[in-house]
Amino acid sequence: MIPESEIHAAVAEKKAKRESFGDWTYTRLLHDWHGWPRGTLLADGVVVPGYPKIGRVQTLAGIRSLFHGPFWVEEKVDGYNVRIFRAGDALYAATRGGLICPFTTDRIADLIDPAVFSAHPEWILCGEVTGPETPYVEGSSPLVPEGVGFFLFDLMQQGTEGFFPVREKQAIARSFRLPEVPGHGRLEAGELGSLRDILLRLDAEGREGVVLKEDSLRGFRAKYVTGSAELADISSMSRRYLDVPPEYFTERVLRLALFLEDIEAPDREEWNRRLGEAFLSALHERIGSARRGRCVGSFVCRFHDRENALRLLENMARIPGHEGDTRMVSLEKEAGFWVLRFEKLYRSTTGFLHNALGGSLRFD
Repeated sequence: MIPESEIHAAVAEKKAKRESFGDWTYTRLLHDWHGWPRGTLLADGVVVPGYPKIGRVQTLAGIRSLFHGPFWVEEKVDGYNVRIFRAGDALYAATRGGLICPFTTDRIADLIDPAVFSAHPEWILCGEVTGPETPYVEGSSPLVPEGVGFFLFDLMQQGTEGFFPVREKQAIARSFRLPEVPGHGRLEAGELGSLRDILLRLDAEGREGVVLKEDSLRGFRAKYVTGSAELADISSMSRRYLDVPPEYFTERVLRLALFLEDIEAPDREEWNRRLGEAFLSALHERIGSARRGRCVGSFVCRFHDRENALRLLENMARIPGHEGDTRMVSLEKEAGFWVLRFEKLYRSTTGFLHNALGGSLRFD
């Protein structure tokens, strides 16, 4: 337990912020504090540790020096990170920043069997939510072609930092029938050829990449992303080209070049074509959108509780990367769900293209 006086001090120092979701009030850490990472949630009898960042290994050659022993290879699923936990009699899903996600919380019973928390109320399920009907990410993983899905990648315990060992997590997932991220075995640090084969297969299937977890007490981790995932990100974010920092694109182009070196890609001309298409096809689409009116992202989410749909719209402006104008298109009952359709306006991209198409001068 963390004394309330210390939590109050963290709020006063702007290290934390008071929040609420329905009748439940909690405090989330805005910065690392007293050994607890950003995104940690604190409430009466509840400490849900923040999920730490995982470093990116830039080239396969770096694995030999970074890893001191065998490692597990798990698929990195393209979606958004959540922690599902129990507080009192209710289940909640927190975003990486520590906000309760109204959408994921609403759909928990569709994603996992809640009985796991009856047996172990102190557990925290860490996983990725993906699918074409999610509120934060345009596009989705090939693993979920429709609707929404959850994939467990870690287990934690309230009040304690660190993760369950991979073998134990796998056994628990089987026991409670929890959907897991696909696993690709356990490799030695020197088995780069086997890892390259895994990455080539994932890349060909349009999958995002892998997370490598050292099988040791040290528990070192690193992630590696495929070239196809870099292209998918570029294509998706080019639809809001001027509403994201320029380095978003330059970093991915550089990582793509390094990936092609790693896999010794023989078909460089095809990759060059795909890179150009990732940028230009999306921009061509957006020019057409600007001619017709506005550049927007369109989203559809299904809820059991209408109130959670309204909460989601309120929350969007508070989530980094989603602060743009959000407009509800409709909220209607369909086939047992409240179906929310909404748009995010990409203001800078819209403004630039309107000016350009209108013939305005630009001095650069």
